[in-house]
Amino acid sequence: MKPLVQFVLLCVLCGTGNGVPERVTYVPEILRSRVAGKITQTTVALQQPHCVFDSTEQQCMACDVWLVVANSTGVSKFENDKNRFLDPSMFTYRDAFSGSNGFYFTLKTKRSNYPCPPATGQILTLRVGSEVPCTTSNCNAPLPAGGTFRMKYVLVNPDLASPTANIIGETNFTEDIKLLSAKDPNSIDNFSVRRTGGMVVITTILSILLFLLLAMFAAILALVCCKKSVQSDFPAPLATSGSLRKYHTHSLHNKSNIIPPKGKM
Repeated sequence: MKPLVQFVLLCVLCGTGNGVPERVTYVPEILRSRVAGKITQTTVALQQPHCVFDSTEQQCMACDVWLVVANSTGVSKFENDKNRFLDPSMFTYRDAFSGSNGFYFTLKTKRSNYPCPPATGQILTLRVGSEVPCTTSNCNAPLPAGGTFRMKYVLVNPDLASPTANIIGETNFTEDIKLLSAKDPNSIDNFSVRRTGGMVVITTILSILLFLLLAMFAAILALVCCKKSVQSDFPAPLATSGSLRKYHTHSLHNKSNIIPPKGKM
């Protein structure tokens, strides 16, 4: 029994010496909200890794969470190198795709900045490729337009030095994330936007109808204006006799309708 215990302890010590990172069953997620621009030509919007590394090396409060961005060759290169000491400042955006690395570290954040659960009102988006201009060695520079990348979060203990492996935790890589690409203007088929004979005829007919409609409107407007100008400003005389009243002078009216002689009034 004792040799078995020694063997188990030896395996544990060997595993610790090899510095194999603890793998958490999490895959970085593209932003869930229905917003435009989650994936553009040069950027990707990820969910922040809240609650991802809570159970990994809890005593390491100074640990940093990094995002690893890799192309197709960088994925295998990172998997081969992660069990040794990796200095993030040596794996930058500038050298990631021009050399043989194929991956780089970016978006360094203290693990304490990813509390679990996240604070109310806290921004939960991590925009990859949004830093312009690129001013630091591990800047979050725009990704090459139209490229295909895979991403993962890693937990790095900055207090560990070479040759000890300093990556103590990691997530799984995402599936391939294909960025959008702009279409080459020279590849656009002009035939699809070329005017046909039928379109020209329809356009001509509509133009003529519009001209006639405007002409009719102008004629009606001129007729109304001329009619108003010839009308008199004085009211027309009353032509109905029934509207006039008869007026009788009381001094000239008597019962017999006879005017008495002078002096017998």
